[in-house]
Amino acid sequence: MDLRRILSMIGRLVSLIGLFLAGRKAAQAVRKIRPQHSIHIVGPSAAGKTTLFRYLRNELLPGEQAKMVSRPRARIASDLSGSKTYFFLSIGTDDMLSEHTNYGEWLIKKYNPDGMIFMTDTSNPTADQTYLNGLYNMYREFSTHQKKVKLRVLLILLNKFDIWGSTTEARDAMMNHYRSEVFQDMINHFRSSFGVTVQFGYTSLTQREHAPYNNLILKDFMMVLDRRG
Repeated sequence: MDLRRILSMIGRLVSLIGLFLAGRKAAQAVRKIRPQHSIHIVGPSAAGKTTLFRYLRNELLPGEQAKMVSRPRARIASDLSGSKTYFFLSIGTDDMLSEHTNYGEWLIKKYNPDGMIFMTDTSNPTADQTYLNGLYNMYREFSTHQKKVKLRVLLILLNKFDIWGSTTEARDAMMNHYRSEVFQDMINHFRSSFGVTVQFGYTSLTQREHAPYNNLILKDFMMVLDRRG
């Protein structure tokens, strides 16, 4: 093998190594790029967190149930008009509030989200109350360490109303129950301690006929988040 051929092979090898390193750096840079606003979606298992992800990305087929996931999932998703993007992180409340780890506190410190959507299917109001109380305590602890809480909007989303709310009266009664009884104290704490805007809404994400109302609730949440930014 002559010297010219050896040098040519070395040159190609160096070029390939350079492309590999450049590609890796580019991938790392892309992972660091985040939309302006980040949103945590929290709630018990099977409340609809993954379904909401897919709904916002127009991935959900009418009547299709999203596959449940056990680990937190992070995704970039467009709002319903497609004009803006947001960074969403889905977290199960059992993971968020585990007594055996500081996982929830770590997530708040790492991401310190601008918005939060608390999802529930209303099957266990007592557990929901405990979860939201635990979230508030995490934020209070976070703020005592001279950390600024970025959370500006909290949406309490009562999902699957096609199951528990067959009429408008039934849906409104459930929402009022959560607003005035289940979450009343925690709502006041979030507002008075951190100046958070608290919203309520109900959704049925897998039923085509309810899409206009779903979209109205979610758009209003994102509009307030943008306005308070």
